Amino acid sequence: MRSTREGRRSILATVLIAVAAVNTGNNLIYLVLSLMLAFLLLSLLIPKLILSKLHVDISFEAPIFAPIFANEPTPVRITVANDKRILPAYSVHVASRVLQDNCTISKIATSGRVEKQMRAVFVSRGLLSCLDVIVESSFPFILFYAEKKMSIAKDVVVYPAYYDTDLNNEATFALEDTCSLMTSKTGDDILHIRQFSYGDDLKQVHWKASAKRACLMVKEYTLRESTKKTIIIGNGSPDAAGDFEKAVSITAALARRFIDSGDFVRLVSVHDVVPFGSGYEHLLRILDMLALVGEELVGDDTILPDDDGSFVLVLKSSEVNAQVLLPEDSHIIHADTI
Repeated sequence: MRSTREGRRSILATVLIAVAAVNTGNNLIYLVLSLMLAFLLLSLLIPKLILSKLHVDISFEAPIFAPIFANEPTPVRITVANDKRILPAYSVHVASRVLQDNCTISKIATSGRVEKQMRAVFVSRGLLSCLDVIVESSFPFILFYAEKKMSIAKDVVVYPAYYDTDLNNEATFALEDTCSLMTSKTGDDILHIRQFSYGDDLKQVHWKASAKRACLMVKEYTLRESTKKTIIIGNGSPDAAGDFEKAVSITAALARRFIDSGDFVRLVSVHDVVPFGSGYEHLLRILDMLALVGEELVGDDTILPDDDGSFVLVLKSSEVNAQVLLPEDSHIIHADTI
């Protein structure tokens, strides 16, 4: 229970009237004093009655498999249920550190419930086992706020904040890895235009070139050959200076970029590994690992990846030394330089 500015003023006025009533002995002043004491008493009791038997639940509006990223707004549904059979609930406020704005509900009927669409922002990655909310009410006179703290059991995995890597930055040149080109009927870019031959798809006809050459010309595309890439997150130096959270976000951005390019990606940390894979489900497995990865000391069970494909090592700062043996053509990215 906490007082508002109006409540503090009401208490001061009640004290002054009480002093005046005692000094004068005027019955009318005693009547006003009793009325003000009744207002204060009701302001203390009614908010507590309103908050009794109130239950709050937070559910996520996104699809069940939709990822939740740190520092990105996520649509949520706030449900407040009033289990009282006689007294409705008025002027209920729901607040939480993950909600962008406070949820305000003017009235909840007896044995009823009210739903509100809100947005939540999780400031850090990881696994949240519960969400803390505070339910408040100052009805009817806004003199005192009664509050009730609740913990909502939720298993929410928050993925690292997405870091928009700059492809023109020298530190991220690993994204533009050279790749072999193959001829294909569909692909990314036009390789060349040749004369039409039997069996070619008419959809690939280049009509402008055909008009110039007075014969059918078809397009051939370049097809990007998938490569294997291993991303190593340098989490073996907990005592070194640097922004480890930024390194985790850069690692997630690299994994997303490589998988979108059709590569087979493997993620390696000090004590864990996600084997080679591709596709959206594999990206979610990588994000699951990055959501829970922490800085650990290098021990005897440290994973040493085999020499297969190209390697990218992400370190939190330039002061951290690489603690794994990598091929000479490997790329090292320092988070503090980006």
